[in-house]
Order: sequence, then C-alpha cells, then structure tokens
Amino acid sequence: MTGNLNSKYKDIIERYVDSIDWLRSQFLEMDSMMDVIMGIRDWDDSVCVEFGNKKLVVSVDGPYTKRLVMKSALVHATTDVVVKGARPLFAMDALIGNEEDIREMAASLKRQALSLKIPILGGNTLVEDKEARCNLTVIGELITEKPIRDSTCMSGDIIVILGEPIWGKQDDRLKKAKNLFSVWFGILNKSVEIHAAKDITKGGLVSTLYEISKKSGLGFDINSDIEFSVTRNLDNFLVFISPEEWRNLLKMCKKKDLSVLRIGRVR
Repeated sequence: MTGNLNSKYKDIIERYVDSIDWLRSQFLEMDSMMDVIMGIRDWDDSVCVEFGNKKLVVSVDGPYTKRLVMKSALVHATTDVVVKGARPLFAMDALIGNEEDIREMAASLKRQALSLKIPILGGNTLVEDKEARCNLTVIGELITEKPIRDSTCMSGDIIVILGEPIWGKQDDRLKKAKNLFSVWFGILNKSVEIHAAKDITKGGLVSTLYEISKKSGLGFDINSDIEFSVTRNLDNFLVFISPEEWRNLLKMCKKKDLSVLRIGRVR
C-alpha cells in the first residue's frame, strides 16, 4: 500500500491482525473434519458450509461492551454475514453481567432484532457481578453462488467504501445499516460481480486493507485525501470491483441514495 500505511500504523495492524495469526494454525486441521466451503484455512469474517440443500454463512462476534450493545451490536455482528453475500436468518446471544445490565442489553437487542428483522431465537445467559458483555452469533443463507471472500481482489480493481460509517444514535445506525443491506442485496441480485469484500471493523480501514493485501498478495494505491479516521471502526463495506462493473455499482448506489466512495485501486 502507498502512503506508508503499514509502517505508520504498525501497532494497530499488530494488535488487530498479526497478533492472532497463531489461532489459525491452532485450528487449521479442523477444516479436514468436514467438507467446508469457507473455513479456517480462509480465515475470513464468516464460515460457509452446506446444510441440506442450502449454503449457510455463520459468524460469531464479540464480546461487545454494554455501551456498544445498547447502540448497535446486532448490526456489527450481522455485517460479517451480509458482506459475504448471505441473507441473515436468525441470531443467538450470550450475555453476562448483573441482572440490571442483562435486562437492559436484552431489551436493546430486541429493538435491534425487530428493526433489522433478524429474530434472536436463543442463547445463553450468566448473571454474575462482572463487566457486562455480549457475544452474538448470526446465521444466514448464501444468496450468491459462492461466498464473497476477502482474498480474491484482482489487479486493476477499483477499491470502494460502500455506505456511510454506521455511527450515531441507535436509530441512526439502524437506518444506515438497513439501507446498506438493502442496496447490497440489490447489487447482488442484479449480478454485479464483486471480486472481494469485507466489512471495515476492528482496526478500521488500515487493518482491513492490510489483511486483504496480505491474503491476496497484491498491493494497493490508496488516495491520500480520505476525510475520516482510517483506524476507527466504520462497519460499512470495503468492496473490490472491476472498472467496468464500477459504473453499474455507482449507478445503483446513486439511485438508492447510498454513499459510495472510491478510495484507490489494486496494482
């Protein structure tokens, strides 16, 4: 990547990406225990497996602090599934904290679930005098032929940030997320070819770009005039697309009033 992003943000990249590489090695042999479409060897945001006549995409995220749970934890957990090309079916939660905290988190998660139309069908709860935390599992059904991986960008691709950063009050975050998801599914239904995609979360844009570059073995030329923090979680999508398909993507986003920002290209 240009702009010396790797060296400038070395500590952030180490914290959010390189420091957990050992986990992949720890569990790598698990892929051989069943026929997975996307598993440990892919080290992506979700796993994809065949189940009956469906392809399921599953992600576990957290543990979230109470502060984030009260805003949009279900949104954050769901982006890992949606960006891979799957429509969420349901979610499950795991809550810990004192009873008051758990009641408040559960009420907030219910509001998010009703707004996003993703039912929370079960989970686990531990009432204990500990810092309030929550883990979420989201299960979705793949609507594309194959999951959209984060390692398959191509030389010459345009790099795009799709959707506004999902920040603000809970209602604002839910509104932005629903618009992003709706337009994304519309793009996929129109068979616009997305080469690679990943949600911009832990470590922000810097870590996301680094991880994709590392997996794909390709370098990126990134614009120097990005007007927001490159280390903050945005929770929107980083998309890699050919110049030809970029025109279709831009047209659809403008029609649906979804923010789309071209930030660079793949070398």
